[in-house]
Amino acid sequence: MVLAPKAVFIIALFFWVSAAAIVYSYILYPLVLRLFARCFGRPSRAAPCDPTVAVCIAVYNEASVIEKKIRNVFSLDYPADKMGLVIGSDCSTDRTEEIVRSFNDPRITLWVSPRRSGKAGILNSLVPQTNAEILVFTDADIMFEPESIRTLIRHFADPEVGGVGGATLLRIKKGEIGEEKAYRTFEIMQKNRESLLHSSISAFGPFYAIRRKLFVPFHPHTYSNDDVLMPMNIIRQGYRMYFEPAAVAFEDAVPDVRTEFKRRIRIGAGNFQAFFWLLDFLNPACGWPWFCYVSHKVSRWFSPMFICLAAVCCGILSLNGGSAVYKLFFISGVLFVAAGLLHKFIPLPIARKVYYFLAMNLALIFGFFRFCAGIRSAVWSHTERPM
Repeated sequence: MVLAPKAVFIIALFFWVSAAAIVYSYILYPLVLRLFARCFGRPSRAAPCDPTVAVCIAVYNEASVIEKKIRNVFSLDYPADKMGLVIGSDCSTDRTEEIVRSFNDPRITLWVSPRRSGKAGILNSLVPQTNAEILVFTDADIMFEPESIRTLIRHFADPEVGGVGGATLLRIKKGEIGEEKAYRTFEIMQKNRESLLHSSISAFGPFYAIRRKLFVPFHPHTYSNDDVLMPMNIIRQGYRMYFEPAAVAFEDAVPDVRTEFKRRIRIGAGNFQAFFWLLDFLNPACGWPWFCYVSHKVSRWFSPMFICLAAVCCGILSLNGGSAVYKLFFISGVLFVAAGLLHKFIPLPIARKVYYFLAMNLALIFGFFRFCAGIRSAVWSHTERPM
């Protein structure tokens, strides 16, 4: 079947637009961001300060780590009389609540939800339990470095800063997926540069802080996207969401790609939910936050669609007498996918990286379909990580 010239033109246009979107998201934007951060960057006016702090943790069946987490929080280099711990249990069925109560420490507040409500619902209920000036949101299986909170908090000396994100690094054991660590390092670099321009438009969910007065309750059906919605709500209120790479916390990597794949599907569904709740940030009048949001998040969330569209268009053009360029692109694409699928038989590190890239983009597609099917519950279970 020979396509009409007009059809060839339209298909070629879709191919080149899709290809350009992919290249921009993964290659051009990081380069442009680096240049802009260097030319227009504006660091926060950080200074030593010690406001009252409440560390907020939503938990569900975290008996294996909650004791270690509590001891980690109270071992931090921060005034003991200015730090409290607020823990919300989403109807845990193990010994989590019993372990928290066993500390019998007045600095610890335990709130138990009467029904399963998910992480966002628990956080909505936790914030009224404290009058602290700064709220630090974290997870039970995340362990802080001793100076992390103090390093994070010093940015609140700048009245323009409404929130600060910390760096959550991965501990990788033999046999676990090191590709996630490389991706995490890439994200840290981007968040840091975006915050220099104005704001990091997302945070690492297990470690970020905000001014309590800026907390906006989450929608009851918020699904695995608090780390995007909270920073964007800070920006909406006219404040900066800064990022501090020297404020470090650690978590163990998930044991395999399959587990990470399931987690990424959940995150993907939450991403598309967030997209429709953040439509106002598609307005260029938002300035730097618009530029970073569209370039970093929106382009990344929709990149699987661009990849699929580019592949289909390239295949049609190469099979219908198109230019040799399309044939070259199509063959290269087939080899790229084959390298990922056969990574166990190809003794090259790049093959496993390709597999990870394909798996995470496929998870985003599955997440999109989960979102389209309707998110009826925000209830979650924690991702199993070896401790």
